[in-house]
Amino acid sequence: MFWMLLAQVALAGSDPLAVHASVHTLPNGLTVILEEDDRTDQVALNVHYGVGSRDEKPGELGCAHLFEHIMFEGSKDVPPNDFDTWLTAAGGWNNAYTSEDETVYYMEFPSGALDLALFLESDRMGFLLDGLTQTNLENQQSVVLQERDQDYAEPNGRDQDALTRLQYPEGHPYHHPVIGTVADVKGFRLAGVKDFWRRHYRPRNAVLTLVGHIDPDEALARVQHWFSDVPDPGPATPRTEKVDLRAKAKVGVLEDHVEDDTVYLSWQTVPIGAPDEAALDILAQILSGGRGTRLDDRLSYNSSLATDDNAYHWTSEFDGQFVITATADGPRLSRLKKLAEKEVAKLQQQPPTAAEVQRARQQLRSDLLDNLEDPVGRARALSDCWRRHGTPDCLAEDWARYVAVTPEDVSRVARTWLGTADEVVLSTVPEGGTGAIEGGTPVELP
Repeated sequence: MFWMLLAQVALAGSDPLAVHASVHTLPNGLTVILEEDDRTDQVALNVHYGVGSRDEKPGELGCAHLFEHIMFEGSKDVPPNDFDTWLTAAGGWNNAYTSEDETVYYMEFPSGALDLALFLESDRMGFLLDGLTQTNLENQQSVVLQERDQDYAEPNGRDQDALTRLQYPEGHPYHHPVIGTVADVKGFRLAGVKDFWRRHYRPRNAVLTLVGHIDPDEALARVQHWFSDVPDPGPATPRTEKVDLRAKAKVGVLEDHVEDDTVYLSWQTVPIGAPDEAALDILAQILSGGRGTRLDDRLSYNSSLATDDNAYHWTSEFDGQFVITATADGPRLSRLKKLAEKEVAKLQQQPPTAAEVQRARQQLRSDLLDNLEDPVGRARALSDCWRRHGTPDCLAEDWARYVAVTPEDVSRVARTWLGTADEVVLSTVPEGGTGAIEGGTPVELP
């Protein structure tokens, strides 16, 4: 850890959160962020598209996620399967993810493969439809349905989608699962899929970030070379606007192929960047961050009532979600729920100690620095800064919010956002099990 932090200081002067990136806009509207880091010969490339499951219309649920697969299936000058083959042969790797708000493609490769990486990325950004056939579409429909089946077949693999379905009411853009519904995925047709791509996959709806062993001027010239022929269809398609729907207290139950009982307590909170986001993140860390934190000690270390427990807070562009989860190898969910609620109530009534807040803050900072040490994580962070603030240099400003959090702030956000009237509860139990929280309604996933 010492040498990692020392290297960060050498890169960014006295502040490991300093950013030395340049931002450029190509004639076709593509935003390009470049940051040099000569501590490694590797380069990370991150391409963010402003499209997620919230942008899907009725009948195309799962289409955003489908393109996470189709974008690797071939384009005008890249035959099917060769994207991965060529990049791997050059010593690189790649991946992608889709959320409610975004679809992100990222890769890492030796600096000598920069031209190859830019060629691959530009070809699918500008000319994917030239390689998209009915056969390719059907292949990826099968892959997505198989992925869904495999994920849901895993123990607790359906829990998050079930919890989200409970948390966000019908009509909320986050109500349906990112992976889509079986009926919609099976029903995709080539014309409709191409229309989805035309609406969302365009340079003005993308941010390309390069971090690593690059000369920024030379890298910009290579980006301009490879992306100069990517057409500009115009401004990004207007996105789904926020719908102000909040869940009231609900209790759900999911019977699944699991051996243990698990309870989830969930509250709808704030969108990313909101004033209370930092305090809620620190609250989660105070509840569950290892031995010496409140929920972990009460449920696991000091009593062994739970075989596992956790508290986490995540935010997205429309809303956030604060979740407490506990697992037991017997019918103890009602007791675990009450004990977890008591720990929350204590923090609502009495602020945590300054030492608890500082410990939580230090852990969050350590996680942040670890992420920034990785070129892939840093490229993603700079891209996120640009989308939220219009500059890649927001890390220090964002972290200042966490420095400013007081014990009273933690207590206040617990009272504000984690009230019992807004609590959503999900029990996941073995099929035919009797350990679910009383009054639960079965949750069905489409």
